[in-house]
Amino acid sequence: MQRAHPSHFPSPGHTEARLACCREGFLQTLREAADEAIHHPDWPEVLGVVAGECFDDAMGQQNRRWGEQVQGLTASRISLVHDQDMDYAVELMNLEQRLRSFCGRELAAVHLRLKEVFEAIGLTLGSELPLGPEVVCRALRALRDREKLNPDEALDLIGQLESSLCNHLCSFYRRLEHQLAALASSPVAVPRVVDPEAWIDGPAARSSLPIDPLASLRLSVLARREATVGGAGGVDAGLASVLIERVEAWLGERQKFGEGVPVSLGASELGALLTPNQAVAVEIIESACNHAARAPDLPIPIRTVIGQFRVPLLRLALRSETLLAEPRHPALRMLDLIADLGRSMAPDSSLELPVCQALLRLAQSLGKALRITDKDLLSVLGSVESLLESRQRAALERAAACIDAAHRLERREVALLQASQTVQGMTAEPVDAVAREFIEGYWVHVLAKVAYRYGPGGHKWAARLQVAKRLLECTRPNPDAATRQQLMTQLPALLAGLEEGLRYIGLGESHVREGLAPCKALLTALIAGQPQPAPACRPLMGPSLAPLADTPHLRVLKHKQHFAGELTLPAEWADVDVGSRVALGLPDGSVMRGFVALIGPAQQLVLIADGDSPAVLAVTARALAQQAMLPVTRVFRDTSLVDEAATDRLINP
Repeated sequence: MQRAHPSHFPSPGHTEARLACCREGFLQTLREAADEAIHHPDWPEVLGVVAGECFDDAMGQQNRRWGEQVQGLTASRISLVHDQDMDYAVELMNLEQRLRSFCGRELAAVHLRLKEVFEAIGLTLGSELPLGPEVVCRALRALRDREKLNPDEALDLIGQLESSLCNHLCSFYRRLEHQLAALASSPVAVPRVVDPEAWIDGPAARSSLPIDPLASLRLSVLARREATVGGAGGVDAGLASVLIERVEAWLGERQKFGEGVPVSLGASELGALLTPNQAVAVEIIESACNHAARAPDLPIPIRTVIGQFRVPLLRLALRSETLLAEPRHPALRMLDLIADLGRSMAPDSSLELPVCQALLRLAQSLGKALRITDKDLLSVLGSVESLLESRQRAALERAAACIDAAHRLERREVALLQASQTVQGMTAEPVDAVAREFIEGYWVHVLAKVAYRYGPGGHKWAARLQVAKRLLECTRPNPDAATRQQLMTQLPALLAGLEEGLRYIGLGESHVREGLAPCKALLTALIAGQPQPAPACRPLMGPSLAPLADTPHLRVLKHKQHFAGELTLPAEWADVDVGSRVALGLPDGSVMRGFVALIGPAQQLVLIADGDSPAVLAVTARALAQQAMLPVTRVFRDTSLVDEAATDRLINP
């Protein structure tokens, strides 16, 4: 069931018009840059179309209001990159960095102006601008996919566009900053607040109710109450008011002295004094609180927090005329929010956590009110939403300090992927097992370091690749006498190249000798015409978890070695975005819970930030795909506690 949102937030008003102008100017700039640099008749217009889609996606525009889902950092989807996409992804990362460097001052000024526009209506603009270099590169990727460009055409297009993009974007950012500065004093329209219409009892109203768990429970309780003879339905209004005062006072005393309340107030003798609508409201609140008290997926602190809200919400149920109205009442939305928070917390979470203490203070403040009204719950709901948003925002801000390190880690992961794919291609045909183990265990890191520093395809990459190919050629089985003689001649140069490569990746002399020992034994046996030695059978290694020395609180989960084969992410991770709540099982048996704080530009690394501590985890896509098979790894979706409780009450009356 879709969660209802408050109806009192301010309208974007002028901001919506300003953002629309920003969008149009951004798209026109990209079209002009494309017209200047490329000569294909359709591509400039297609680039404008896909850039608009990328702009909207960055703004959270798809099926949402402007800015409703604006989040900091990068919001691209995560997936495993195919072989042919890797070079293009790396080049897009490099282009983004060059554009950001070229337009640095103008981008900073525009960011400050847009931040002011958003803050004027209480929204937060993250570090990713919807018209920044990252969105430009996302649009280029979409253009390539839309036009089905082959890898060479896509890379050539980047080269043709770069200079024009730098000049046009820089001018556009400068003009936009001046325009936003001129509009900075424009007023923001705030709409008149209209109270939601209360639900009116009656057959027609009941027949119009949606058949969902809450509505079904409501009808069930009403039918049961209407079948009861007596009750407070026909009691004089003055007497009914006195009775409610007595019930509310009794609840207040139980809360004050810690005596608790009956398992079911609605089913007690006091409950018989309630009107049918009051009885329904009380039963719905009690069902939700009772369900939370025994829910296995809620940690004890959250059960305690919801228990503290029980009496104030029952007091509200005695007086509220809109608790059962549509859209869903703030009290019920608040319970759903707190339960969603609890499901994403560790089972052993402490009640001393700041978020739990803040929620307890809200419950205590609400309990001290002489008479609790709908307005009080609307205010508390706003406080709960702000508290949870600030918790998420604080987690993302803590993770923001790790973004540079995360980008470096992703570039290393991309380089290792490129090296692994190259090694996999080299060893596709039958090769000696000892040579294969050396290439997969050692030389893959030599190639990865070259790819990270210089990119694949250059002369440094070709030189290292040639050494590996020579080793594979020299270790073919059953050489004849001429081949053995040639191998003896080539051996010193080959070993020198292999030794130099191992030193290049930082191995000391003892480790160089250890790494080359199996290859030397193999080559010696081949020259002597003796049986070839058996391989050591390198064990398959899973992801490793380790801290990052120069970045406090950041741990990294990744595959350090060559990994043959394919890994696929489960479907539930396909639409994970920045801000998503997730849990990831780790090799040491622990579980990392938190918010997705960053999805790397190449979609090969994710940052997860803990909501209640400084801990941040960087996990590569390959490691995530493997750990996602663990039962504790999951993506948390919003689930209505109230609906769960109503369903349980209907099934188990």
